[in-house]
Amino acid sequence: MNTRIFKEIFAAFTLMFVTMLSLAALPGVKQYIPDVSGEYVYYQDSSFKNETVVGFLYFDDSTYAARIYSAANAKTKSTEKDITIYVNVDPSKSGFTLTGEKIDGTVEGNSDLVNYLHDMLYEFAKRRQNEILDSIENKVVTDTFNQFGGTVKIKYNSLVPIFNIEEIYGADGKPVLQIQTCGLLVDSSDTSFTSFKGVNGLPKDKKRVFKKDKRSEEVEVNGGSQKITLDTHWQQSMQNLWLLGDYALLSINEMKLPEGMDTEQALDLLSRRFTQSTTHSYSVWQQAKVTRTENRLSIMNVFYQPESGNVTRDFKIVTRKSDGNFAMLTFTVFDGVYQKSRFYFDTILKSYRVE
Repeated sequence: MNTRIFKEIFAAFTLMFVTMLSLAALPGVKQYIPDVSGEYVYYQDSSFKNETVVGFLYFDDSTYAARIYSAANAKTKSTEKDITIYVNVDPSKSGFTLTGEKIDGTVEGNSDLVNYLHDMLYEFAKRRQNEILDSIENKVVTDTFNQFGGTVKIKYNSLVPIFNIEEIYGADGKPVLQIQTCGLLVDSSDTSFTSFKGVNGLPKDKKRVFKKDKRSEEVEVNGGSQKITLDTHWQQSMQNLWLLGDYALLSINEMKLPEGMDTEQALDLLSRRFTQSTTHSYSVWQQAKVTRTENRLSIMNVFYQPESGNVTRDFKIVTRKSDGNFAMLTFTVFDGVYQKSRFYFDTILKSYRVE
């Protein structure tokens, strides 16, 4: 764990509160949390025999991308499939009307997959236009979806970008489409969307050796109104940053409530941002835990980095203070270390308080 990770966290933190008054949305849809350029979502699509993921990316009101990926499978003698379509739409039209398209990947012999991506863009947009979502409360509706076998139940969630679809269940109650990750690209050179190849369950972290010295002494650290109990293993690296060797980091910050936004809106927006992937570090949606009270938001995420094989467990606690500002704790630890010393790290987190 190093300060580079903290700098990435802080950079994201400073850009966290984008306006919620933006009109950015699917044609004919008013979104509770408007999409931001670069947001994307990936699903496991069980309508295919081979393990397949389907993803969607928002650039702006008139530009989207859709991608389908499945790895080669020796048992079924199938080759790797990786096709991305970039489409332009007319935002003035009530439907999802294509005005242009570019395709990356091998189209020859895979025209059915291109057509499938077209169908999903049309069908998801059409169904989302029929729903009203005015909070982050889940909404489940029954619908007919021929591509998924007929009668289905669709679970909507405003924390999920673009179509706000979290899962689709078939008539047998089993998921036919299930979210795996969602994220936000940092710039035009970020290839996280086109590099994703799926993630299931809890990825296994690299093997690491962490031993706590029983002779270490407790140390209470302060950051204004925020207090937390660490020990002498932890070293202060910056004014509001502490490191546990190469294994974990902890930071505390404060931020003001943006003008024109109430506490509920702000915490809803942070809930969405904090459950998103960063550059080639994919949040595992099914592992996330989000807890909300009137003035407090707690989020635990697992992030998987395929290129390095690292798996981190990230905790964020945001508290509305009596002066109206927000206090925020970020606590990140390699998952292999956390699993073997869970009590130690949970005790630190439980010691955190805002006065």
